[in-house]
Amino acid sequence: MKRESHPLLRGGRRGESKYSHGWTAAEMQSLASICEALLPPLTLNSLEEKNEQPTEAVQSFYKASGSQFPIPDEAAELIGKRAVTEAVILVRVVLRALGTRLGTLLLCGPLCLSNKWPFVFNFSSISLENREKILQKWFRHRFLTPIRAAVLYIKALSLYNFFSRVMPHTLFAFSYIIFTTIISYFFFFF
Repeated sequence: MKRESHPLLRGGRRGESKYSHGWTAAEMQSLASICEALLPPLTLNSLEEKNEQPTEAVQSFYKASGSQFPIPDEAAELIGKRAVTEAVILVRVVLRALGTRLGTLLLCGPLCLSNKWPFVFNFSSISLENREKILQKWFRHRFLTPIRAAVLYIKALSLYNFFSRVMPHTLFAFSYIIFTTIISYFFFFF
């Protein structure tokens, strides 16, 4: 019987995560902000109207977002391992551009501008409402097909990760993702 030694004695480093996607912090921050725009947290206003105090489970469900810890990392892991090489390059270029102010200005237009310092925000610093408007704008324009393809990759994999965590039947979650992707193609291309 072979004994396992401590991970630090085997050459492991502190803070080493179980994800091996190798993406930079700026790319992961942009990916998390896109995931949050795709799956924003819900407001508790509708529950407060009933004069009932929501349970802790209901509150945690309403606070759940696409930018919470495992969702962006697992989406990046799936993109890196399962996607075609061209798609990985495309997604990483778009995320790297969104991690900078100049790239965000080029891809997002005037929605990233402000009249206060800093005058141009990177994508993760933009408000949630503006990020949602930017994603809708990318899906409407026909000339932004590469960006649309990158966001569809991110959308499909982040929704798959989120709903496979929430729903116990991953087949149902996967069929939901396929259905929403087909519907979005139908509405945006026709």
